[in-house]
Amino acid sequence: MEKIKLAYFGSPDFAAYFLEKLLTDTTINQLIEVKLIVTQKDKLVGRKQILTPTPVKTIALKHNLKLLEIGGSLGQLDQLEIRNLDLILVYAYGDLIPKEFLSLPKYGFWNIHPSLLPKYRGPSPIAAPIINGDKTTGVTIIKMDEEIDHGPIIAQESLTIEKNDKRPDLEKKLTDLGFEMFKKIIKNVILGTQSEARKTPESLLDSGQARMTTIPQNHNDASYTKKLSKQDGFIEFKKLKKIFQKPTLNSSFLTFNLFRGLYPWPGLWTMVKPVQLRQLDEAKRLKIIDLELINGKLIIKKVQLEGKNEVDFETFNEAYKIF
Repeated sequence: MEKIKLAYFGSPDFAAYFLEKLLTDTTINQLIEVKLIVTQKDKLVGRKQILTPTPVKTIALKHNLKLLEIGGSLGQLDQLEIRNLDLILVYAYGDLIPKEFLSLPKYGFWNIHPSLLPKYRGPSPIAAPIINGDKTTGVTIIKMDEEIDHGPIIAQESLTIEKNDKRPDLEKKLTDLGFEMFKKIIKNVILGTQSEARKTPESLLDSGQARMTTIPQNHNDASYTKKLSKQDGFIEFKKLKKIFQKPTLNSSFLTFNLFRGLYPWPGLWTMVKPVQLRQLDEAKRLKIIDLELINGKLIIKKVQLEGKNEVDFETFNEAYKIF
C-alpha cells in the first residue's frame, strides 16, 4: 500500500504536539509519510530577547525531517516539490498561503482549525470561546481556499469546554480531537472504508473515488478573532480591586473566563505601586499567576510582581498590603 506523502505547516506548542503524534502513532505512520516541515523563522523571545526556534522546528530536528523556515513568504518553497505531494496539512502555521499553491497537491491544502467554523475564524480560536464563556467548541478540518478559514468543510466535531479549562488544557484536547479526526479521514482515503464514513456523519470524504465531498461554510454566520496582545490582559487596578472586594456574580465569571482564556500569556495583570515601592518613579506590573472561582467568588492563589519571583497571594499581600 502506497503511503500518502504530505508536508506539515505549523509553528506553536500544540502544532508541535500534533506533529509528534503524526510521527509516532503506529496507525497513522503506516498510512502517511511526512516529507517536509514548514514553520516560521526563529524569533526573539522574552525579556532577554533570546533567538528561539518554533516548537515545530524542534520536533522536526529531533526526527531529522526536511525543514523549511519561512519568514512571511513562500517564495522559497519549490512548487514542483509541492506538486509531487499528495497533501499539505496546516495547523496553526501563522501565515497566509498564496492562492497559486493551494491546488498543487493531489488533495490540496487541509487546515485543522480548532473551532466550529464559521465561528471564530482567525488567529485566536481557542482563547475566544473560553473568554466568551462558551460551553462548547470543536475542531473543523477544511480544504483551504485563498481566504482565511473560509474553505469548505471536510469534517467537524464538537467538544465540551469544562468549567476550569484553561487555554493550554483546551489546546491539548482540541489537538487530540483533531488528530483522531484526521486519522479517521486518512483511513478512509487509503483504505476506502466507506462503511466507516457512513457510521460517522462528520466524515465527509468520498474515499472510494479518492475525492472529497465537502460542505460549504455558511459565511453569514462567520465570526472573527484577533491576535492576542499583552494589552488584552490589562485591568486597571481600581477596577480589579473592586472585582475582588465587591464582586458580582457576572464580574466574577467574566474575570475568571478572561483569566482562563489568556493563560499563561498574556495573563491577567495590572499596574501597582505599593507603599514599599514609592521611592520608584514608575508603577510595577503585577500578574495574576493562579486564580480560582469557588462558589461564585474569585480567589487569587499566586501573583508575580515585576522583577520578582512568583509567590502565593497571601504572602504577597501581607508584605505589600495593596488589596
